[in-house]
Amino acid sequence: MNTFGPRQVDTSSWRRWLSEALHLSSKHFVLNVTLVLFTLGIASQFPALVLTIISPVLVGAFVLVAYSADSSVSIAKILKSSPLSLLRILLCSAATVLTLSMAMFIILYIVQGTAIPSAEPSVYIEKSYAMSEFMAGSKALFSIGIWLLVILPWFAIPLIVCTDLPLRLCLDHTFKAFNQNKFVVIVVFVCAVLLMVGALLHGLTVVPLYPILGGILYASYRHIFLGLPPLETASEKVKLPHFVRSLQNK
Repeated sequence: MNTFGPRQVDTSSWRRWLSEALHLSSKHFVLNVTLVLFTLGIASQFPALVLTIISPVLVGAFVLVAYSADSSVSIAKILKSSPLSLLRILLCSAATVLTLSMAMFIILYIVQGTAIPSAEPSVYIEKSYAMSEFMAGSKALFSIGIWLLVILPWFAIPLIVCTDLPLRLCLDHTFKAFNQNKFVVIVVFVCAVLLMVGALLHGLTVVPLYPILGGILYASYRHIFLGLPPLETASEKVKLPHFVRSLQNK
């Protein structure tokens, strides 16, 4: 029986995670598309700073969809029991962004020796808010890519939304998982770069990346923390026992 906790996995496991992410995202295809369109709709209503704060919550929602596709629990039941988990992500995200923003403001103030710049640049910023929904979705995707460069959200988000562990224990498990599987840092960096490149392309390129990212995060979580077998391997064992037996008899 598998125990819960981080374990070391093979460095080629990223291929398995990508395959499982595609499989899981296709099981709730209509829901994922609907959720993406909803994401694009709300993203156009927020400035860049707010979008940066809420983007980890959006990733958490897609992780929950992947979790529902992997389990027998309905997505409605999972979403109904998840507001507290998503709120924890939102609070952590807001605290991180606001702390970094204040630190950057203080540093700039000390270096420049001046207060906030004149109000003239704000005219340009206000104009930049008038954007299409897909442009806003691209900005949200870019924000998620920036978050991945922090590394910690890769495991922290699935741990927060899929378990009832305290936040401190989620972070502790996250550090242990990265310590035992250092190759994941490279995987996270590559994913972050791909997300930001996809965001720069704009348009429909953002649509499949949200559910696939949520699926990859969940697939790595179920592999490293739950020790579950690959989804394809498990299904083959169920569907093909007679065929395997006939080959063995020959």
